[in-house]
This record gives sequence, C-alpha cells and structure tokens, in this order.
Amino acid sequence: MKRGTRVAVAVTGIVTLLCTFLSVPGQAREQALSPRVVHGTSGTPDQFPFLVALLDAKDFPQSGAFQSQFCAGSLTSATTIVTAAHCVVNQETGKQLRADEILIGFTHDLEASNFPTRQVSKVSVHPGYIIKSTENDIAVLTLSQPITNIPFIAVLTPDLAGEYTAAGRPAKVAGWGNTASSGDSFPTVFKVGNLVVFPDSSCGGGARFVVNGVRFLGFPSSEVNPAVMLCAGGATSSGSVVDACQGDSGGPLITDGSAGPMLIGLVSWGEDCAGKYPGVYTRISAETSFLSDTNAIAESAPLTAPTISITPLFSELIIRVTGGADGIPVTQYAVSVTGPTIQSPTTPVTQNCFAAPSGNSITGSCTVGNLIIGADYTVTAISANGRGNSPASAPVTASPSPLPVAGDIAKVDRRKSTARFTLTPSIPNGASVISERVVCVPVGWGATRSAEVRANTAVVTRLARATYRCQIRIETELGVGESPIRVIKR
Repeated sequence: MKRGTRVAVAVTGIVTLLCTFLSVPGQAREQALSPRVVHGTSGTPDQFPFLVALLDAKDFPQSGAFQSQFCAGSLTSATTIVTAAHCVVNQETGKQLRADEILIGFTHDLEASNFPTRQVSKVSVHPGYIIKSTENDIAVLTLSQPITNIPFIAVLTPDLAGEYTAAGRPAKVAGWGNTASSGDSFPTVFKVGNLVVFPDSSCGGGARFVVNGVRFLGFPSSEVNPAVMLCAGGATSSGSVVDACQGDSGGPLITDGSAGPMLIGLVSWGEDCAGKYPGVYTRISAETSFLSDTNAIAESAPLTAPTISITPLFSELIIRVTGGADGIPVTQYAVSVTGPTIQSPTTPVTQNCFAAPSGNSITGSCTVGNLIIGADYTVTAISANGRGNSPASAPVTASPSPLPVAGDIAKVDRRKSTARFTLTPSIPNGASVISERVVCVPVGWGATRSAEVRANTAVVTRLARATYRCQIRIETELGVGESPIRVIKR
C-alpha cells in the first residue's frame, strides 16, 4: 500500500503490510497491499483467539484461506469484528465492499482444515473516515450468526487510555502479513510482534524515540493526528526492527493492564516495513462512540454469573470458570475460596485467584493452594470487564483429595477391531503411578479389553462387534481415579 511515500506498517519479527489501497478482498496477495509482521514469532492456538482473517468470500471455496485472506480483525462481541476501514473501502473510488463479499475465518493457521467461518450481514465504516489522511480508519463487520465459543477481546475506553497507551508500554501486534522488509514472504500461521507504545511527541510531534537502542524517527503533525492515531514499534535485542507489514491491516494492537488484555489499536499504515519510522495504528479509545453505535463494545458489566468446575488435588483446588451466556465480553475472572488453611486450621480464611479466557474457549482456570485434605471449602467466582463485575456464581463446596485425577478421552480413532485413544494428561497428584490404562467394558456380554497409556495415547485391540463403555483408570499408591465414560461402538 502506498499513500504518497507511505507504505504498509511492518513489525519486526512479524512483517505485515497494510492493505490501504485494497480494492477487492482477494487481491492482497497478488498486489502485496496488506500488512504482515516483520521479525515476529509464530503464534500458537492459545494466543489471540479473537484474531480473525478477512477472506474473499468468492475466492475462498476454490482457493482456500491462504490465498483469499486480505486483512485481519478482532472479535469484540459474539456478533462483531473490528477491522480497518481501508480494508473494506476502495482507496481510489471510495466504494465500500458488500457484506456478501467478505467471509470471516477463525483460525491461527490459514492452511488448517474445517475451521469455523461466519458470513457478514453488515459492513459499517466510520462516518468520519478520510481516505487521504487515514483518520478514523475503523470499520465494524456484523456477523450473520453469533460465535459464542471463542473469547472476545475487550475494547479500550477513554477512562483507561492513560494507563494502556502510556509511552513505553509493552504491546503486541498479530497478523498474517508479509514477514520480509523487502520482497514477499507470507506465513500460514499468524505472527506476533513485541512492540512499545510511542509518545505523542513522536507520534504527531516529530520527536525521535529510542527502543532497545534503535532510534526511530517521529511523525510530524502534518502526517499523524495523535487524537485518532497511535504509534508503536519494536526492536529485538540484536537491533532488528519489529513492525507490521502488508497483509496485517486491521489486525489488533494489544496491551495488558489492570483490567486485563485490551484492544488499543488497529494496524493502519506506515512508511516502510520495519524501517526508520514506527507503525501507525487507529487509536481505539478515540472511536468508542462509533463502536458503541455499532454494538461492538460492551455497554455494561457482565449481567450473568459465571459457572465453575473444580478439580480437587492433594492440598489445592484447580478452578475452571466459564462466563455467562449474556454475550457481554469478559476480560478476567476472580475466584474466592473460603475455608481453613494449613496455617489457620480452625478459622476460615478467604483466598483469591484470578484467571482470564484463554485458548479457543471462554474458560479460564486458576489454582488455590495451602489447603487441608478432606476439609470443605466454599468456592464462588465473578466475571469482569472494563465496565464492572458480574453477580457472583452459586457457591460450590469442594474438598482437596490425595486421589489421582484421570485425564479425559479427547479422541477415538476406530479401525475394525482396534481403537486408538488420544487422551488429555492425568494428574498423579504427587504420588507414584502404579498403572494407567484405558479400560473398555462391553455393554451386555463379552470380554473387557484394556491397554496401557503411553505418551497420552492407548491402543485397545481385539474389540468385538459391540458397544463399549471406555474410560481412563489411573492407580497410585494413594488410590484410584477414573475419567468420565466414553461410549464407542464397533
């Protein structure tokens, strides 16, 4: 992308090129108009679960996600994606893409198969978006159907902007854009770049700014409007510049703080990928009115209480918390555990732990220790976002236990008389393991079959044509733990 001498932003470690002049979704890879992260690292499935790929709806069925991806965006509610306006507006004609021309992909790997997609029912571009200056470079895509099993990212509001966008604050950018500062090198798995937020004196004031010994040039007020734009850049310990580049446009700039991770910027534009200037991002805290009008920002604290499940261990409890079904984004969970402790065995004490939605789910987990085996503990939890807290969950009573905790049967591959089980790890709970097997008991008549667990897999053979109830059974010197039953048929 070029606008005068400006080109897409680049991130060291992740080079991402902006698609500012993108005319139709599928052209980004042919014309190198969309940004990617330069000098970034490969992302993992549990990072940025809210990151989405904007795909050319026409090209995707034949060409796949890698060829049809043209920009990125962020899931901020069950039905809204926040991205850059220049991703959906033709930079020469000003014509806006239709909703049916865009498909949203939820995946970390563009070459993965069977990942969730959603159609777009509405495209909303900021009414104050100016192509020439790139001010208010933001758009909201409304999904035709909600997606509720992937955590959202909270949107930064003005009341927290001072904390989250302070000069020098660590930030991360992610996307599938170009990873080379010269030439083309587009990854299939998104890249993550470590950046810092630049001060307004450099982002609109023209002053230079130093990151890890690398001196960046600053943008004057004639180039950057700090009221609606934010600058960020990075450098590795070896002096390589980290930046966004072609293909990263619309992707998230994230920081963490007192209210959990938040979306503070969108990849917008830059001079060169990983060059002498920082990348320029849409300042999210300046766009909250537009985001509220398009239902892309939480207007209230979570309205419904979360649910909790508990795994009791030797002297601790692992608590898993899942947000309520009200569709309001959650950034953090707070758990309270009340009961005796080793230091205070007769007086109840309340301990707290905190968790955040992680991975490709809306569930977080944390652990409270220093507990007494066999004692009863009362556990509650609340959800929170930048607007406040939910009601507390119904109290659950749990007791620490010395027994082992069996894993779960995650997957079963059947072939004739053989079944291969893929398992989540069991927890011996500090004791020596005597045995760990998958045991399959036939329903009705027949012989029980089992197999030893090795490297979280077990292969059970000689299965008859019958229905079996299978589970993991782990035995330690302190007792036995069994997993939930998985029914399989042959």
